[in-house]
Amino acid sequence: MPDLTEERMAENQATFREANERIEAAADDMGIFEPVPFICECAARDCTEIVRLTLAEYEDVRAKPRRFFNVPGHEALSVEAGAGVVVESTPRYVLVDKVGVAGEIADERYQELAD
Repeated sequence: MPDLTEERMAENQATFREANERIEAAADDMGIFEPVPFICECAARDCTEIVRLTLAEYEDVRAKPRRFFNVPGHEALSVEAGAGVVVESTPRYVLVDKVGVAGEIADERYQELAD
């Protein structure tokens, strides 16, 4: 995998977050209560893996602007680069909090999305 800067990693993940916000809105509009297929929010730009979360789980992740969910194993790129730390790991997903420059960018992009 190519070497990515913390900034590029954060931008990649923010792009996935924006897509997932649209997925959440559609699932909510349709009244879906089962786990919804979301796009993995790892740092790899070409990732197309799916993470199934309930809407409540998704909202718990979104409550923290620096938090992203990944398919298990996909957190390695961020963690090894020092751009993220694992805060929770389950069989279905891993939660990663962005730190440093990547965390600052995640905060900024979250604010832009909220506006």
